[in-house]
Amino acid sequence: MHLRPSAGVTTMSCGLLCKLSERGGHLPYVARRRNMRKSALAVLLAWTLAAQQGLCGKLEKIAQQPSNTLVDYSAYRHVSIIHFNVPERVVVVVFKFTAKEEKTGGIGKCPPRNVSLYLKSGSLPFVRPDGSKVAAKLMEMSRRRQYHNLEMHSDGDQYMIKIEAPAPGDWYAIAFRSWTDPDKEKIKQQGLSASCETMLDAEMLVETPTTTSLIDSEFEYEVQLNETSDTAVVQYFVPDVGLEKLNLSLKLSCDDCDIAIYITAEDNLVDDVINSTMTSLSFRPYAGVFHYVTLRLLSGNTSNVTMRLPTSREHRTDAVNQVTPVVLLRKSFPEFFLFDYEHLHGNDTKPQPFNVTADTLSVLSFEIGRVYDVGGTITLGFKLVDVEEKYKKDIILVACVSLGYYTNITSGGACIRAQEITTADVYVNATEPAYVHIPFPEPGIWYISLRVFCAEDETTGKSNASLSNACPCGRACLRGNATCEAACDCLPRCAVVRVESIVSSSPCIEGRCGGHGKCMHYMSGGFVFSACHCTGGYRGFDCADATYVLSSSGILLQLLALTFSNLAFFGSVYVAIRREYFTEAVAYAAVMFFSTFYHACEAGENVYGVCIMRLNVLQFCDFFNALLAIWVTLVAMASFGPRLTAFCQITGAIILAVGAEMDRTALWVFLLPAVTGSALIGLSWGLKCRRKRTVRYPLRPYRTIYFPAGFILVALGLICYAFLQTRRNYYLVHSLWHVCVAIGVILLLPKRQYMK
Repeated sequence: MHLRPSAGVTTMSCGLLCKLSERGGHLPYVARRRNMRKSALAVLLAWTLAAQQGLCGKLEKIAQQPSNTLVDYSAYRHVSIIHFNVPERVVVVVFKFTAKEEKTGGIGKCPPRNVSLYLKSGSLPFVRPDGSKVAAKLMEMSRRRQYHNLEMHSDGDQYMIKIEAPAPGDWYAIAFRSWTDPDKEKIKQQGLSASCETMLDAEMLVETPTTTSLIDSEFEYEVQLNETSDTAVVQYFVPDVGLEKLNLSLKLSCDDCDIAIYITAEDNLVDDVINSTMTSLSFRPYAGVFHYVTLRLLSGNTSNVTMRLPTSREHRTDAVNQVTPVVLLRKSFPEFFLFDYEHLHGNDTKPQPFNVTADTLSVLSFEIGRVYDVGGTITLGFKLVDVEEKYKKDIILVACVSLGYYTNITSGGACIRAQEITTADVYVNATEPAYVHIPFPEPGIWYISLRVFCAEDETTGKSNASLSNACPCGRACLRGNATCEAACDCLPRCAVVRVESIVSSSPCIEGRCGGHGKCMHYMSGGFVFSACHCTGGYRGFDCADATYVLSSSGILLQLLALTFSNLAFFGSVYVAIRREYFTEAVAYAAVMFFSTFYHACEAGENVYGVCIMRLNVLQFCDFFNALLAIWVTLVAMASFGPRLTAFCQITGAIILAVGAEMDRTALWVFLLPAVTGSALIGLSWGLKCRRKRTVRYPLRPYRTIYFPAGFILVALGLICYAFLQTRRNYYLVHSLWHVCVAIGVILLLPKRQYMK
């Protein structure tokens, strides 16, 4: 069994933990959350001690997902979605995944492939495994709910992600065959190798606590942990406590015990290992939701844990009281992921601006619902209005976006988040609006904190130049794209500023994919999500990455190579006419014509493309006439009489037309005329050798020079076509194939006197 580390999880079951510690193994525990490394190491040490004493809970399987078919990743639309519903009051959840290959045809075995899987609570993980660029401004992923990553192989082995004290509700896993560089990817001819499907099985197991309790946060509560009852979950409802942090007071009755503790709301808020007689945990709560305190006895015999979570409003700071809520109303549309949150004043039907100042914190809130709201992209936009011309360059609006609680903004324009102080998510000046996008938003209550800053003191008239000397850190805040220092408190205060807001949801990025793609809705695992279908070699979430886009000269080079290489068939047509193979000449001319215009339509990338008819019609004509040319050449080499030759030609044309329509890229479609024609040649030449009582047939020039040379040339082209083509060299190898076949036909098509 393979074990892989994941963000903030242990990637093994409890039983494996016990076995590894008995062997002296190391436990892979990786904590991704910043500022939690010490607690993560403590939990690791405590888990090691627990494993040595055999304190492992029992896992119960509660969900199993059917097999999901995975495909190669080239864009987000290729992901397969697996949904789980984690129940409330769970101590541990283990997600097990098994990927395997199933053969659907072809030759050989199915080798294991690399599979990538991402798991997240609440919404789809927004990932870019290909490293593609996004032109739109996105909210930094480090400020959103973290996801768990698992890299595995489709070898039938079982891989696991184990999460302590998981958030209850929806969990989404996306999986796909790992991304590879498309320029280095080989183009495989269907049928020459095994055709395989990658299947992924998934199941979910949970460990339930020994005791559970729903407690009023204002009262003390005592829970006993011992060897037979070593886990407990205590549930609190936390009202809207504003900007302050809460302290969970804890008192242990034992002196030599270790207890792992996790505090979870809609996400994991804090975790630690406590071993003192009295302690407390500080955390930033989510507003108006249930919080879960999960306890596990790691070492020691028995311990009574007394806890209290006071949520009284008495301890609010003055800053909390200076909050101005801005009420938004939701307007939903019938399409997927399309709704707005608007600031409507009174009976107005159109959104109205609202006031923002530097002295108070203006807070907007909006709700993202489960399942139906998470497949699109939230767009947040702000614009300053009614600003006097002389102040336009001296005003900046700072916006901080958070989920579950609203953040305060420092006097220097920084956001005070749960674990750290960061730059703002949006900086808006008076000259133009500013936007930030949140793909696949997590459900819950989102908050936007707003505060305005000025570069010129309206009371003293201090200018930008004097501000540079008096408040140098303020200059960085006013650029809009630089870091505002948290300690910068010398910026002058502004009067009231009018702000217009845009809080809207739409598919993709505002329903568009730039100018190089189309926004589409996709369904996987019963869930709908939006993603871009990029064209012209562009890629990325908004089709803005041009890494694999060919230049105009590169497109023209490929177009010319693939089309002009077909002119080699002029020689085939000329030789066929000179040798009085008129039916064959028509077939070669058709190959030249349709192959030229098929590649002229397909290789032009909508820049130089010339399409005389639909692409699928041109493709059929190209494949069919290529097969027909192979067939009539082999029949001509068999040198039957005119009646039998005509019969073979028309019969083969009918069968090849059916085969080309059924599956024009399948190996059997090419092998059918090649094998049948070769058998006819062997039969015809064998009968003539028997009748003439000699093995020297056909005549020597064709038998010793033209036939071997033509066979070797066609075989060389076939090897290149079947095994050496990649996306990068396709136009060169395929053009070589055209030339090899055209010259090979000239050599293989025999003069009639050689076949007498």
